[in-house]
Amino acid sequence: MGYKRIIRKIAKFILASQPKLFVQVNVGQIQSGNILQGKKIVITGGGSGLGFAMAKKFADEGAEVLISGRNEEKLKTAVKQLKSQCKYAVADVCDVEHSMNFLENAKNQLGGRIDCLVSNAGVSLHETIYKNVTIKGFDKQFNTKFRAGYFLGKAFLEMKTKEKTDELLNAQLLYITSETGDQVYDIPYGMTNAALNSLVGAFSRRVYKQGIRVNAVAPGVTLTEMTRNYAEASDGNLYRDCASDRTFVPEEVAEVACFLLSDASRCISGEIIHCNAGNHLKAFWDESK
Repeated sequence: MGYKRIIRKIAKFILASQPKLFVQVNVGQIQSGNILQGKKIVITGGGSGLGFAMAKKFADEGAEVLISGRNEEKLKTAVKQLKSQCKYAVADVCDVEHSMNFLENAKNQLGGRIDCLVSNAGVSLHETIYKNVTIKGFDKQFNTKFRAGYFLGKAFLEMKTKEKTDELLNAQLLYITSETGDQVYDIPYGMTNAALNSLVGAFSRRVYKQGIRVNAVAPGVTLTEMTRNYAEASDGNLYRDCASDRTFVPEEVAEVACFLLSDASRCISGEIIHCNAGNHLKAFWDESK
């Protein structure tokens, strides 16, 4: 257990006798069951957390899904838990020289076509302030999130534009960024997301007329392995001291991602869809953190 979690548990114990807000979340779901019928979707970092939640939602909505990651045992476990048509591929997104090879392999596993790519893999070292940032840590985060996301997205767009026929394509590139991309940051995680948010708009302007949509989902603090050192809800309380008053869960973010990959959202491209109840916004009268 990390020292941050220990400190957090001690603080919660000390404050346990004091009154506090209790926030519970019921995830609203799209109930169709076939919104993504026939779509073939690749998700990087799909073995756990938000990637896994999206894989489950997409499969439940009729998509054929391939998840990727570096840990084969984690991927195998995820595929078993999904209990639906799902495949996996062991791959390191940082190996950008072979981004196209990865996509070609995924394409073959999915029967010769990829309709949607979800660039989800990322890492945060939670340095809190620039004084704690190291060269090694900086490179690790930029290589995993931005450099990998850039070249994988580039390879996907190149693959799809080569497939173009007389008809418009119907393909989607979806980035998972963060609310930190719209806030000022002096640590790498926030800066990688700011760079990706800029890339989303630029990519969209390049390819929308060819039938390819590019968007991003930007969650607030969400209960995943990445946030386990400072966000937990072991007692069911999702309260968090911030403008939205709460932490989010992967399943509700997956619902938004599902809509963006569906044909119902064809008019949406080049957008950063925040899943944080407006926590990144601050009005001049707002005293919230």
